[in-house]
Amino acid sequence: MTTTLKGNMQWSTVAALKAERERDKVRAVGDYDAEKLALQANMIRLRALRLAKESADAQATTARRPAKKEAAIRVSILTQARGRIRTSS
Repeated sequence: MTTTLKGNMQWSTVAALKAERERDKVRAVGDYDAEKLALQANMIRLRALRLAKESADAQATTARRPAKKEAAIRVSILTQARGRIRTSS
C-alpha cells in the first residue's frame, strides 16, 4: 500500500509542476503579445508624427515658393520697365 501512496504523491507533484509550467507558458506568451502590441502602437504613433511633420514642412515650403516667385516677377517687371525707360530716352 505504501507504493501506491508514493506513486500518487509523485504523480500529483509531476502534475503540479506541469500545471505550473503551463501557467508560466501562458503568462510568457501574454507578456510577449503585450510587448509586441505596445511596440506596434509606438511605431504607429511615431510614423504619424513623422508624416505630420513632413506634411507641415512640405506645406511650409510650398507656401514660401509663390512669395519668392511673386517677388521675382516684381523685380523682373521693374527691371523691364527701367530698361524701356532707358531705351526710349
